[in-house]
Amino acid sequence: MSIAMETMTGDPLPEDVIIEILSRLPVKNLLQFKCVCKSWHAIITSPKLISKHLRNYYDKNDSDCLLAQYRVTQAGEIASFELLVDETPTRALSYGLLDRMPFQSPYIYGPCDGIFYLYGHFYDFHALWNPAINELKTLPPIPNPPFSFSYSPLWNAYGFRLHPVTKDYEVIVMREYWREEEGAWEDRYPLSVFVYTLSSDSWRYWGDLSRYYHLRNNKCYICVKGVFYWLGSYGACGDPEVVINFDMATNVCQEIQLPDYDKSINSESLAVYNDSIALLVVQERVLHVWTLDERCWTKKFVVGPLLGVQYPVGHWQNNTIILTSDSYELLLCDPRTQEISGLGFEGRTIRCEGIFAYKESLVPVKNGHEEAETTSDCRIICSPPFNRNVASNEKSFLMDPDYEEALKLFD
Repeated sequence: MSIAMETMTGDPLPEDVIIEILSRLPVKNLLQFKCVCKSWHAIITSPKLISKHLRNYYDKNDSDCLLAQYRVTQAGEIASFELLVDETPTRALSYGLLDRMPFQSPYIYGPCDGIFYLYGHFYDFHALWNPAINELKTLPPIPNPPFSFSYSPLWNAYGFRLHPVTKDYEVIVMREYWREEEGAWEDRYPLSVFVYTLSSDSWRYWGDLSRYYHLRNNKCYICVKGVFYWLGSYGACGDPEVVINFDMATNVCQEIQLPDYDKSINSESLAVYNDSIALLVVQERVLHVWTLDERCWTKKFVVGPLLGVQYPVGHWQNNTIILTSDSYELLLCDPRTQEISGLGFEGRTIRCEGIFAYKESLVPVKNGHEEAETTSDCRIICSPPFNRNVASNEKSFLMDPDYEEALKLFD
C-alpha cells in the first residue's frame, strides 16, 4: 500500500508510523482524510488502523457526550437527546434532539466500541448502528415462537457486547412467551435465549432458562468482563427480587439475591462502579449504593437525604452516578464526596428511560462481503448551546477540533 506522506527531508514515512499517527486522531478527522485519495481511504478503513484506533483513541479518551432517552407519551414513544458535557463545572454545554434516528422511536443500548444496538418495543425491529461513520445494519428477524404461543418485544430483555474470546459482536435477547388462550397471560414459561453474531449475520437458539423471570432492561450500558446483568422478578411485572447474570463465554446463567432492604417503596437501577456491578436504590430521598463481589453485596455509600431526587438512572465516568430530579433534570452525584450537581438539562417528559456515554469509533457494522445500509444524515447532531431548534444542515459538535495541525504532519 503506497501512501504519499513524506518527512520534511523528503523521505517517505513508514506505513507503521502513518498508522500510529492516524490512530490517535478523532473519527471526524479521519473520515475527512478518507477523501484525500484511494490509498488514504484504504488505510483508514483497514482492520489494522481500526483496531489500533480503538486502543489509542477510543480507550484512552473519556466521553464528554451523553445520549439520553425519554419516554414522551403514555403510549411509550421515545425521544433521544445528545448532551455535550463539560466537567469544569459539570454541566451540559449544549444539547439537542436527535430527530433523524434511523427508524421511528427506537430504544438504544450501548455503545460497545462506538456501536449501538437499536430495538423497538412495539414492533420487532433490531439493528446495529455506528452513528460516527453513518452505518446502519438491520438484523434478520428472530425465529418465531412455537404455534399457539404469543410474545411481544415489550417484554424482552437485551444485551450487546464484544465476545472476549472470539472478538465477535453479539446481541442477546431473552424472550418471554405465553399461551394465546384467554386468561393464560399470567402463565409464563422459562425465557428463551437467542444470540445474534455479526460475523455470521444470524441468530441461534441458545436454549431456555431454568425458570421464568421478568427481566428489566438496564438504563445504562451494563456488561462487566463479558457478563450481562439484569434486575429480575419471579412474577410478571413484579418488583425486583434478584439479579440475573448471563455469561456467554461459559454458558452459565446465575441468580443472585438482592441485598436486604425495603423493596416496597424504592427505585432501583443497576450500574457499574470500579468495574463491578453496583445496585443503586433511592429510598425516601436517600441514595444507597451496593457493589457485588463474588456474589456478595457490600454497602459502599449512603448519600442524602437528597431533596428533589426521584430515581437513579446509571453511571458515568470517574465512578459518578446519574440521577433524575422531580423536574426530570439530570443530576450527577459523586458518592465519595456526596456532591450533587445539575447537568442543566431537563427532559420535561414522562420518564428517563436510559442514559449512555458515547464515544466515536471507526468500527464497521457490516461483514466484509456485504454493504451496510446508510441513512440520510443519521449521524449524531446537536443544537447550539441551549437551543432546541436543530437546523437540518447542522454539523455535529462531537469530536470536532481543528484538524489543520494534523494535516501539517504530512506536508
